[in-house]
This record gives sequence, C-alpha cells and structure tokens, in this order.
Amino acid sequence: MINLNVVGANLSPTNPTQLNLGIYLPNITQSKGHRLFADIIHIKDQFDPAIPALEVELVNTNEQEGLWTYAGDLTTANGPGNLGSMGQHLYRYRLTRNGQVLVKAFSDPFAKDSGVGTFSAFDYQQISQYNWQDATFNVPEMNELIIYEMMVDDFSNDFAGAIEKIIYLKSLGVNCIELMPVTNIPEPYRWGYMPMSYFAIEERYGGREALKSFIDSCHQNGIAVIHDAVYAHAHPEFCYNKVYWAAGEENPMIGPFAEDMFGVGSDFNKPFTYEYFKAVNQYFIEELHFDGFRYDYVPGIYDGPTGKGYARIVYDTYQYTQSIPRFQSSTHNKIIQIAEHLGKPKEILEVTYTSGSKRWDPMLKAHDMVRQYGTIPEEYVRELLLIDFQKPWPSVFQHGNDAFPVAPLQFIESHDKSRLMYIQGGPESDEQAGFDFFNLDRSKWYRMQPFAISLMTCEGIPLLWQGQEFGEVYGKLDQGGSRVLAARPLHWNYFYEESGRTLVNLYRKLGQLRTQHAALRSRQSYYFHQHSNLQNGLVAYLRRTENSADLADLLVVLNFSEQTQSITLPLQAGRWSELLIGNENLELQQNGSIEIQVPSNFGKIYAQAPLT
Repeated sequence: MINLNVVGANLSPTNPTQLNLGIYLPNITQSKGHRLFADIIHIKDQFDPAIPALEVELVNTNEQEGLWTYAGDLTTANGPGNLGSMGQHLYRYRLTRNGQVLVKAFSDPFAKDSGVGTFSAFDYQQISQYNWQDATFNVPEMNELIIYEMMVDDFSNDFAGAIEKIIYLKSLGVNCIELMPVTNIPEPYRWGYMPMSYFAIEERYGGREALKSFIDSCHQNGIAVIHDAVYAHAHPEFCYNKVYWAAGEENPMIGPFAEDMFGVGSDFNKPFTYEYFKAVNQYFIEELHFDGFRYDYVPGIYDGPTGKGYARIVYDTYQYTQSIPRFQSSTHNKIIQIAEHLGKPKEILEVTYTSGSKRWDPMLKAHDMVRQYGTIPEEYVRELLLIDFQKPWPSVFQHGNDAFPVAPLQFIESHDKSRLMYIQGGPESDEQAGFDFFNLDRSKWYRMQPFAISLMTCEGIPLLWQGQEFGEVYGKLDQGGSRVLAARPLHWNYFYEESGRTLVNLYRKLGQLRTQHAALRSRQSYYFHQHSNLQNGLVAYLRRTENSADLADLLVVLNFSEQTQSITLPLQAGRWSELLIGNENLELQQNGSIEIQVPSNFGKIYAQAPLT
C-alpha cells in the first residue's frame, strides 16, 4: 500500500526547516548491501562548479515495503552556498551496493516538483496550502461537453499564459480542457508521452502551483480539466526502469502486459504497478483538482473488463470520486474518464467504467475528403451521426446501481496527424516534415467551414485540437523524431487575419448553438439519405431532441463544394429559422417539401418552431 505522506520531499508541518525524504524501492534493501543517498543543492548554486551538492543518506526503514527515508534540518547542515536558505532546492538519488555505484543519478518517482533535466525539486522553508476558489464548481454532464485539447507550451508557453486565454476558450463554448501530459520529462521539448515522473508537474510550464491556479481559473469559468494519463509506458529514465535494470533486482513495475508498443511498459500483474497509478489518479483528483483523465494507449493496459489493468483503475477511480461534491448530480457520478482504444471504442464503453472513447474514423474520412474535395463519403455521415444498425453505440453504462451517460469523442484534427489546412494547402512533404509553411496555399481556408459545422452538430462529444478553430497549418509525419520532439507553437497571428477570424467566429457561433439547443447534444438524428447528394458535396440531417414530441428539431444542411447548390427536403409544418447567418425563415403551413439554397463551402442550420 503506497502512502504518499511518507514519500517524495516534504517539510514538517511543525518545523518548516525539517526536510523529510521518502521513496519506495521494493527488493532494494540494506540487507543486500544497498545504500541510498540524496544529493541536494540550492537552485542558485546548480551551475557553480565551486559549490558541491550536499550528500545525505536514507535509511531502509521498512525492507518489506522497500521504504527508504531521511529526516534532517538543512539549515544546520553547514552546507556550502545557499543550501538551507529560502527557495527551491534540487535533489536526485544515488544507489550503491557494497561500495560500488550502481546508479549515479535518478529522479524521485514521488516528487511533486521538478527541475531542469532529471532533477526533482522542493521549496525549502515554504509550507503553503493553495487557497482554492472553486468550491461551487460542478463538472458538466458528459453529453454537454465541448472538449479542447491543449499542449501547454505550444498553446501559450506556460500555465500563466493559458490562464490569459481562458476567456477565449470560453467564447468557443469549450467547457472541458484536455491537457496533453504535463508531468515531468527530461528533454527540453517533447510530448509528454514518455513520462519520467508521474507526480511532478513540468517546471517549464510553471510547476505545481501554477497548474493549480490554471485549474482553479478554469473551474471558476465553468470549465472542467482532464489530464492525458500515460500509464502504459514510460521514459527509460523512469526510476523503476533505470534503477532495477542497473541493480539486477526483481522489478516491481516494468514488464510485458497486454500490448507493448512504446518505451518501457508497465506490468499490471505486479501489485506495486497498480498501487502506484491508483495513487497518481487520487493525487491528481484530490490535490490538483483534475476532473478526470484521458487514458493514453489503452491497448497497453487493457486485459479485459474484469482484468487487473485499465478496467480496474477506471472502476476504482469512479468509486473514489463518489463522495467528492464536484462530481455529483442527482442521479450519477460525473467523473470524466476517456479511453484511447482505437480498436475497441464501443467495447470499452460497454464493459468498463469509461465515460468517453476516442476514435479516428471521422478524422481519417475528413482527410480523404480534403484530398478529394467536393465529394462526401457515406461513411463520414454515418460516423458523424453514429449510424450503426448492426451494433449501435451505447449511450448509458450500467453496472449494478451505477449508471452514467457515455459517448464517443468526435474530432477531425489530432495531434497525431497533419492539419486539414496543411493537407489542402499543397503537396505533403516528407523532406520538410510538415514545416514547409512558405510553400503552402492558405487561400482556400473557407473549405474548413463545412467541416467545422459538421463537427459541432455531430452526435457524441466534439473535440477540438488547439488552433483548428483559426486554421492552424502544421503538417505531421507518421514516423520520425520530428513527430514528437519538434515544437509547433500556434500561429496566433492567424487569429487576426480574415480567414482566422472568420473561422473563429464560426466556431464561436457553433459553440453557442450547441450549448443553447438540446437537439445538438442528443443522441437522436435523422439522415436524409435519399435527398442528400454526396457526390456533389451536399448532405442534410435532422438533429432531434430526446423527447420526440418537442418541436425543437434542428435541420443541418452542408455544402462541401465550390458552388452554391440547392437541395429539396421533406419537412414538418412550422417555422424553420436559420441560425448561422440568421436572416432567413422558411414557413410551411403543412408537411411538405421545400427547396433550400446552400452557399458554397458552408452550411445552414434551421431551428424548428410552431407557426403562430
């Protein structure tokens, strides 16, 4: 059983100068000749060659659990430089056996803060509790989510910069932010999908306190925040890989389990693995106020609906949050748990405590449509409206007394693939690795408009990848280091151009409509299959409210072609008011057909109301 109160770097509540260190290293014991040291230095002295780090030795206080601890007062250590004075200190561990150095330096897997490289960190003589202001926040319902995926440094450098743009995200209708991994990594830039630390928040984003401030600000604006949890694999520098490989002792975490495709894999057959990641989830929810998780590469940790890996962790996380107020409604728990299992997105929703699942099909179809613009694959419409007569998508998960809404995530752009603007802007270049901006043609930005309308009027949960709302243009290779090791800061200048502002305003309007109209959040649709003209880029469908007796349907008509076109549709009697541009009313005294003109590369959305 992992006790977070005795591990990591902590200051004594009664004595702010007493430092307590603790780490679990199962099977690494003093009785086997092991000794564990921590090297500590003030951050101001880190690069001064005349000031060495202070060496302190930990004691193996519980060999059965593998617990090593240290307690000491750095102000009395007579260390060199600024050691023991107020401010951030850096530390890392060193392991020996019988006088031989096994691992010269490794980071603390329980550290809450980090420094540059492989250093863990703590603020000495500073004990403070963050003053949360989000007591009244309640997590939005799953069916009401509009999710925005954010890579913090590419979006706005750090958490402070992201706070400044919360009002911008709110204007898009966003009520949930999915943070790509924000835990510590050794490289100065890299996607966070090879974690070195699971508790420590990346220092270049501002660290733990800045993250709390960001989440608190989001909550005060009605926005939930979830974390991209990477539990299937880790960086080679991860303590439980690096130390045990060098020591030759039985590894408590690393090993083959389910599928194994990336990095060093986590083995959930080992009890310590599960306890570790359960502790991470609980810390992120309780201490950092996250509202859930998007679990990366679920095939690597999924061993069935009653297995030891993914199914167990989402179940226990659901149960852990049952008494936390922000997750509660009158009928169910609203913890957000989203699985990336591209091969089994329905099964994951049907048999585990998962509220959302990612799937690539709409995005891949959108890529095909951009490459052959003007036609609509039937599959794209079926994916958007979740049409599957053989095996319908579940809308509710129920197990015993537990029941909650579930839905797939729908997206047309992803951090894993090239932007739609890049694909339609010219030949895709392997040589340029997606950075050939000067050779791209952005003049056809208007082709993105019907994709935006289709995404925001779909069934399921719309997910926006940062920047798609103003026509971001980066390309992406499927292989190679540039895919994950190259920075792609958003071109915020696009926001101020005619194309970017027009797209942003369209997304804003669509976000408002999805928020205001229950039909766009429902799981009820009618596809005008016989009346749509997919070959010429025309498609029409109704989005219906759950109560079929309500006159609150919305009609969506899309034109993916370069010409204004007309479509004739059979509609119910009533007044149909156009919402996107807002200057058109169709009145039918009785049920019948009506011809609708649809602008090129655009669409229309009509709301139904009774005639007065």
